[in-house]
Amino acid sequence: MSAPKRRNAPAIINHLVAFEAAARLGSFRAAADELHVTPGAVAQQVRTLESKLGRSLFERLARGLRPNRDGADYLARVRLALDIVEDATCELLERDNPRDTQQVLLSTTPAFASRWLIPRLGQLAQAHPQLAVMIDASDSTRPLSGKGAVDLAVRWGVPPFAEAYARPLLPGIAVPVCAPALRGEQPWRRATDLAQQPLISDSHNNWKRWFDHYALPGTRFNGPVFSQTILAIEAAEQGMGIALVPRLLVDNALKAGTLVLALDGHELRSDAGFHLLASQAPQAGSVVEQVIDWLQSQARE
Repeated sequence: MSAPKRRNAPAIINHLVAFEAAARLGSFRAAADELHVTPGAVAQQVRTLESKLGRSLFERLARGLRPNRDGADYLARVRLALDIVEDATCELLERDNPRDTQQVLLSTTPAFASRWLIPRLGQLAQAHPQLAVMIDASDSTRPLSGKGAVDLAVRWGVPPFAEAYARPLLPGIAVPVCAPALRGEQPWRRATDLAQQPLISDSHNNWKRWFDHYALPGTRFNGPVFSQTILAIEAAEQGMGIALVPRLLVDNALKAGTLVLALDGHELRSDAGFHLLASQAPQAGSVVEQVIDWLQSQARE
């Protein structure tokens, strides 16, 4: 049986792309910005699609759009179809542009990349000049296999890690740090001394565990809250308060004097730490194993 003719395939695909973007972003204007066309063009594509289907796909709200029941059902199938087309296109293009066999794609957080990894990349280039490490610094978790997979990831957590090969990299020891000017001549000697200070928090909520550890459960504290550890560290350097962050991320700042320990001898230890993850154990001598070995050697210094 021969395949059906699809004379209008390019047109219908344009309609589907406009529909998916408008449904995902909630407005024709936002979809237009993403697709680099006018809002009117997106609206026309959607209206034409609705006309072809003989039904409305959206609820037109006072501010934006929302897929109706038919639209939501259709959207799930359209996304799947567009993903299949995108994957097929990428696979075809990769045949002509094979990935560099000496390249390693490494995923990690912005804080780890900025504060620990990047200052050491020059040494990696000297030790392994043939390797090319691409850094994907994001708080989003990239997969280790399948679509959008990375070769290696540095992640915070407690082993074991589901469906991943893991090696420990650095322990999870957090310390309270602040700008030298804030520390000044403050007579901070006990954990209770910090409770009245502005305490900078991030998504890990370390301060609650710190006060619990030092027998001060239920302590209320105030200060700015950030979604990323790197922002908490930068806020501490600007004198906004005291941040409780992994020691390894502020070692260079402590050595440089841009940060100081707010309270000596008051670390917060954790079973969690930074680990190196891959989809499976790397082959002996592979580029991934070389990067893992190098990172672990840096962690031991």
